[in-house]
Amino acid sequence: MADLLSQEEIDALLSETQGDDSGGGDAGGGDAGDGDAGDGDAGGGFGDGSQRIVTSYDFKHPARVNKDQLRVLENLHENYARLLSSTFSGAMRAVVDVDVAFVDQTTYAEFIMGLSNPSCSYQFTMGPTNGQAVIDFAMPLLFAFVDRVFGGKGSSQGVEARVLTPIEVGVINRILKRVVEDLEATWEPILRVEITDIELETNPEFMQITAASEIVILLAFEVNSVNASGILSLCYPFFTLESVLPRLGQDSYVRTSRMNQEELLRQNNLRLQKTEVPIRAEIARGMATFRSLQGLQVGDVLTLDTEMHEPTVLYVNDEPKFIGKPGRVGRKSAVQITEYIDSEVEELFKNKSKPVATE
Repeated sequence: MADLLSQEEIDALLSETQGDDSGGGDAGGGDAGDGDAGDGDAGGGFGDGSQRIVTSYDFKHPARVNKDQLRVLENLHENYARLLSSTFSGAMRAVVDVDVAFVDQTTYAEFIMGLSNPSCSYQFTMGPTNGQAVIDFAMPLLFAFVDRVFGGKGSSQGVEARVLTPIEVGVINRILKRVVEDLEATWEPILRVEITDIELETNPEFMQITAASEIVILLAFEVNSVNASGILSLCYPFFTLESVLPRLGQDSYVRTSRMNQEELLRQNNLRLQKTEVPIRAEIARGMATFRSLQGLQVGDVLTLDTEMHEPTVLYVNDEPKFIGKPGRVGRKSAVQITEYIDSEVEELFKNKSKPVATE
């Protein structure tokens, strides 16, 4: 029983504790019983007179990624936006601007609720983290791609939201292949990523890559072309990037990004070199009046302004670029390039037509 405190010792300890809470005898100008000196936190401050700093915290959306890491993720995916701009411009055969709209933390359930139904979402696995992620294309954007591939102006006006047909899915999958390659190149400065197990899902409710309450990092990209616009969303569950987040220090990213800038330019050049452009060889040309065209019948002969032995003009994306000789390779028509057309004389070839005579 010798280890037990007596009542006097307990009272002494309580007295000392009250004295500490009152702000200290010296600071308060009295002993522990001096209540005026110990009332330092009556206005929300501490005993030493300092004020408490109260920060709101949303327990429903806990911030598991700090602001510096989010800023690095945004900078990293600005490079992705530039790569996407090149990819989409090649697919649309027109200028397409892609910009990062926002980077945010939210729950997976709220991300799913924000998607359209039907949707065009691709879930995939990111190695070596082996975590999953989602890319979602806004439906108007997809219909614009499909319209352009099939010869339209790249517009989605008047098209109602619906599930893509197998042929349309095939068109989008070709674009997706480049989009995935761009994402792998984007992560190259931080981590060598390999994307596998890509699956299309048209109903967002069936995409269960993580728990509904799990925090995800959501990046939205605004895509704009002449005739269409839409949002591309990229969703990373927290556990997918958890092992990578320590590498997202601002200083290390800046050093690495500088080292990889030349590599990024090289990859952009490679993608541009693979971009397909239409080429046509013009054997002859001319102009006709509307009246002469109305009277055309089978067997009529059109006399053009191009002479028989005149060289062929080769057009690249409707721009005259080369002069050549027509011929044949096997069973296919061919043109042998003989001369390059300077930009100064391109207009001469664009406006070379004369009225066509009919016989």
